[in-house]
Amino acid sequence: MTSSKQPARSEVPVKLTWNLTDLYASDADMKKALAQTEQQAQELQQLKGRLAQENGRILLKAMHQAKTINADLEQEYVYAMLRHDSDTTDAPATELMGTAERIATTIDEQLSFLDPEIISLDEQSLKQWLATIPELQEFRYAIHQTRLQKDHVLSTDQEQLLSALGRSIDSPSDIFNTLNDADLKFSMVHNDQGELVELTDGNRGEFAQSKQRAVRKEAFLAYQKPYHALRNTFAATLNDFIDGENTIAKLRHYPSSRAAALSANEIDEQVYQNLVTTVNAHLDLAHRWYQLKQHALGLSDFYQYDVNVPLANHALTATYEQGKQLVLNALSVLGSEYEHALQNELANRWVDVAENKGKRSGGYEVGIANVHPYVLLNWSDQLESTFTLAHESGHAMHSWFSQHAQPSEYAEAPIFLAEVASTFNENILTKYLLDQYSGQPDKQLYVLEQSINGFIGTIFRQTQFAEFEDSAYVAQQKGQRLTADYLDQLNQKLVKKYYGPTVQLAGTATQGWAYVPHFYMHYYVYQYATSWAIATALAQQVWDKEEGARDRYLQFLRAGGSDSPLTILKHAGIDATTPAYLEDALAVMDQEINQVEKLLKQNQ
Repeated sequence: MTSSKQPARSEVPVKLTWNLTDLYASDADMKKALAQTEQQAQELQQLKGRLAQENGRILLKAMHQAKTINADLEQEYVYAMLRHDSDTTDAPATELMGTAERIATTIDEQLSFLDPEIISLDEQSLKQWLATIPELQEFRYAIHQTRLQKDHVLSTDQEQLLSALGRSIDSPSDIFNTLNDADLKFSMVHNDQGELVELTDGNRGEFAQSKQRAVRKEAFLAYQKPYHALRNTFAATLNDFIDGENTIAKLRHYPSSRAAALSANEIDEQVYQNLVTTVNAHLDLAHRWYQLKQHALGLSDFYQYDVNVPLANHALTATYEQGKQLVLNALSVLGSEYEHALQNELANRWVDVAENKGKRSGGYEVGIANVHPYVLLNWSDQLESTFTLAHESGHAMHSWFSQHAQPSEYAEAPIFLAEVASTFNENILTKYLLDQYSGQPDKQLYVLEQSINGFIGTIFRQTQFAEFEDSAYVAQQKGQRLTADYLDQLNQKLVKKYYGPTVQLAGTATQGWAYVPHFYMHYYVYQYATSWAIATALAQQVWDKEEGARDRYLQFLRAGGSDSPLTILKHAGIDATTPAYLEDALAVMDQEINQVEKLLKQNQ
C-alpha cells in the first residue's frame, strides 16, 4: 500500500507529464495567440446584423470565421486548463487560467449575435443557400442544431448580456474545484503495516480494498471528515450552481433545467426516465451482489466500508508500464489503425500520469481539434488505474478518430456519445483479462469483480446520482433552499434504497453528495449509466467478431458530433429510446454474478 507523501510537481519525472509544447512553446506564446483570437472575434462582430445579406455569402463567411475562432480558443483555453490542473497551487498557472476564462467570456459575448440571427433567417432563403452554395453544406448540421433552439434563443442584446454574465454563472463550479482540489486536506491514516500515511484521492481506493477492517474503516471516515466540516460551504456552492442553471432554463423558456440540458443534443427525456425506471426495477440485482459479498467475506454485519473488499485472495496490480501494455493488447481487437493511434497517445506524453500536490483529482480527457487529445490520470498500481487508463484512452481515441474524419466544429462528440467510447474500452479490457487468466479462478474472480463494480458504480450509482441531481433541481426550482441538512436527507434516502437491506450506512451523509464534481456539469451523470449499457452491447459484438461490428464501431468513433447522438447510435446498431439495451446490459451483470458464485465454490 502507498506509504509516501505526494511529490511536488517539480519532483514528477518529465516522461510522466504532459508535453504542452505541442500546444505552445510558452505561456507568453499562448497569451499572444489568445490576443489574436480576441482580435478575430472583434472582426467577426462586424458582421452583426448582416447574416441575411448577399444571398448566404455573409452567413458562410461568418460560419468559417466562427469555426476558426472556436478551434483556436479551444487550444488556448485547454493549454491554460492543463497548466492549472497539473498544479492548482501554482500562482502563474492560476493567473493564466483566469486570463483564459476572462477572454473566453469576452469572445462568447462578441459571438452571441450569431445564434439569434441564424434562427431568424428565412426558411426558404436558407434552403436555397444550402442548395446553391456547396461550401455551406459543411455547416448544415450546425445550423440545424442552432435553429432547433428557436423557441429558446433570446434577442441579440439579451444573449450578449447573458454571455457577459458567463463567468459569474460558472463561478460555483470554479469555487468547488478550487476547494476540492487545492484547499481540501485529508488526515494521516494507518496503512496495513500500521504506518501513518497521507490519505489522498489517488490512494483511497487502496485503503477501501484493505483486508483489515480497521484500516478501511479509518480511511473511509477520514475521507468524509473534511467534507462534513465544510458541508455548509459545499451546499451553498451546489445551491448557487443549480440556481444558475434553473434561472437560465427559465430565461430560455424551458419547462425545466433537465429539458434544457437534454434538448441541446436532441435527447428525448424518455431516455432519462427509462434509465431511472429500469434500474429501479433491477435494484434487487445490486442487493444480491452485496448479500453475496457479505456471505463470501464471512461478515456478520456489512457496512459501506466493506463493500469494496476484494473477494479474490490476491489483488491484481499493474505499474503504469504494465497497464499500458495490457490496454494495448486488449484493444488490438479493433485493428491496426486504432492500435497505432493508441500507441501515439501512450508514447508521446499525451498522458499526465502521476499524482502530485495540487494536481486535480480523478481523471479526464480533453480533445483539441487542431492538435491531439490530452489525458489526466492520478496513477496507483491498483488494477483500477489500468481500467481508468483504458477508459480515458477511449475518450482520447474517440477525439482522435473524429478529429481526422470531421471538420473542427464536429470533432468532439457530445457527452452522451463520448462515454460510450470510454466504457467500451473497459468492457473490452475485462474480456481480454478473463481470457488471459483462463484456468486461474482467483485472478478471474478479481477481474469479474472489477467488472461488476463497474456495473454497480456506473449503472447503479450514477443512476442514484441522477435521481439525486434531478430531485435537487426540481426542489430548487420550486423555491427550496438546498441546505446541507436538506441535501443530506435527500442523499440518505437514495443511498438506503440503492444499497438495500444488507449494507449498513456509516459516517456522514454529506460526503455522498459533496465530493461529486459532475454535479457541476448540468445533468451529466445519467449519461455514464446509459453509456455503460450501450457500450456493453457494442463491446460484446466486437469481441464476438460479429460481422461488420468492428467497422460499425470505428465509424461510430469517426462520426464525432456530426449528427444527433440517437441517430449516430442507430447507425451503430443501438436504439437508445427503448429500455432494451439496459435490460441486455443488466443481464450481463447477472451472468457475471453467476460466474463469481461458481468461482467462489472452486476456491473453497
